[in-house]
Formats: sequence, C-alpha cells, structure tokens
Amino acid sequence: MKKKLFLASMLMSSLAFSQVGIHTSNPQGSFNVDGAKDNPATGTPNAAQQSNDLTVLNTGNVGIGTTAPVGKLHLYNPITGSEMGNDYVIDDESPISQIQGLVMRRSNAGNNLAQNDFIGAMLFNPKIGGTFGYAGAGMAGIYRGNGTTALTALALRVNSNQEAVRIDENANVGIGTSTPTERLDVAGNARVRTITPVTGSTVVTPVYSDANGVLVKASPSVTYGETTSNSVSLASGATGTLITGVTQGIYKAVVLTSDACVYVATAEYFVHNYSFNSSFSIRGITGLLSPSTTKGPTFNETNQTTTVTTWTGKPACQDGGNSTALNYTVTMPSAGTINVTNNGNVSRAYKIILTRLD
Repeated sequence: MKKKLFLASMLMSSLAFSQVGIHTSNPQGSFNVDGAKDNPATGTPNAAQQSNDLTVLNTGNVGIGTTAPVGKLHLYNPITGSEMGNDYVIDDESPISQIQGLVMRRSNAGNNLAQNDFIGAMLFNPKIGGTFGYAGAGMAGIYRGNGTTALTALALRVNSNQEAVRIDENANVGIGTSTPTERLDVAGNARVRTITPVTGSTVVTPVYSDANGVLVKASPSVTYGETTSNSVSLASGATGTLITGVTQGIYKAVVLTSDACVYVATAEYFVHNYSFNSSFSIRGITGLLSPSTTKGPTFNETNQTTTVTTWTGKPACQDGGNSTALNYTVTMPSAGTINVTNNGNVSRAYKIILTRLD
C-alpha cells in the first residue's frame, strides 16, 4: 500500500511540474538522472554531485556532468586527473571500408550558405580571469561554393579567432594567408632547420624566388646554376679521376685540399666542357691558402687541358708534408672528365665543386 501511495505521489509530482527524476526526488530539469544517487533533496547539487548527472532542460539543452547546460549538448568534467575514464571517448568498430565520422551540417535558416559562410567550428578556450572568453584556438569549416557546388575549406585559428592556416578548396595550404595560390603558400619568412648535405657526384639544381615569391628551379635553362661535386684521395705522385660524367656546358670549378696543420688550399678554375671539336679546357683563375690571406696559387697552363697548381710559402706539417705537399695538376683527358695528380710528397685528399654558368 505504501509503495502504491509513493508511486502515485511521484506521478502526481511529475505531472504537476513536468519534471522526471531518476534516483533523485529533486530533478534539476525536465529530465534528470542522478547516476550516483548523491544529489541533495533540495537546492542545487554541487559540482561533484553534478559530475554523474544527465540533465535535459525544457529548452532541449542536454547536459552531461552539469545540470545547467548552456548548449544543445554540454559536456562538463570537473574531475582532475589524466585517466582514461576522465576523457570523452567515441568508439567506432564498424568495418574500415565504411567511412564513419562525426558530422555537422549547417544551413542558413534552412537556406543555402553563401560563399565564405562558416559551416561550423571547434574552439578550445582557456579559462582566464575566472571566465571563459573567446581568446582561444580552434578550427573552422568554411563554405567556398556558389550555392550549387560543395566546395569547402578548413581553417586553423589562434588568438581570438585569428586565422593562421588555411587548406582551401583546391587543397592549397596557406600559412599567414587565407588565399593560397600554390600547394604551399607562406606569407612571411620560412625556415628549414635540417638539410641533408649532398655528397659524391649528385647533381643539385638550385631554386630561386620569382617576382611573385614562388619557388622555381633555376633558369633560364634547366641546368643553369646546378652544382655537382666529388672527392678522391691519392698517394704522392699518383693520378686519379677527380670527377667524370659532367654534362656539357661552361662551369666554374673549385678544388680544395688541406693538411693536418689546418692549411686549406682553395683554387678556382674556368672549365669549358664540350666534346665538339675537342672544345674542352681548364684554366686557373684565383685562389687562397688559409689561414694566410696573402698567399695564392701559381697556375702554369702547359696546354688548354692541363694546369699545374703550385702553392708557395706553405710551411712543413707534422703529417710529413713539406712545402710541396699541397701542389697538384688538374687535367681534362676528355670532355666530361677532370683528373688530378698529386705533386706533393705525401698522400692527399682532393675535392671538386662544379657550378654551371650557362
């Protein structure tokens, strides 16, 4: 009998106030589930008590973890910690062949969106000065069509909704610009922290910025400005191939060699490299023996394909090298190949760097 009276009382109360409470006699909205049965009989539950509640207001707002939702779905987690149980999780175990997702659809009061209207956004706002403002970060979907096409863009925003990155409807990425015209369009300085050095005879084609700031390969030809390099080590009196397989053209060559006493000999040469009518030659231009700033090489061009390079004033070194240790001869036995002969008294390593001029 008592149970019947209690149920009748609950039913009359629910009908009178249009509120339903589960595990609570003090519902905080039209529908309120008190998961832990810890809400007070009167008044508003505290934050810890609300953390296990689900509430639906008469406005249709749904709150999980809060009895005062301010949006259609308001999730609130007052519990500190980093355990998985404190996160918001969406599990999907459907077949991977089926594309599943969290979809937000947007219209303008039932009408089509206009170009550049926001489709939706996800914002991350910090609590500052005791309140939540809009000086946060987030991402937004932007409609880019004309009312009949489904073109969209995605923008990443920081600091009070300031756009920082955009992926436009053409899959172009803009950093600092909302109108990228290339696959990557950077409005501002760009920095590359790591570049892998080129070794061996690998050909490198430089890039430059055109009048619009677009990076392109060197011009006017596809080979102008390209560089190639190679190294070889030779015993005293030995001759070896310094580089071979060089494409026909006109080059400036830099040959470097050094000793264990930190003396570095750097010499420049002009190289004409054409097989037609045996139009290949090498001629010394200038050079520098460091750490001295006054000692340069002497070039003795015995013919158009042979240049003897002599360094004077170079002191003896503990590696056994005497004053002749950095001397060598460069020759072109054929188009596309440059040899070097070690004229010094000890073994030496040589490196050549070719830069195309035509």
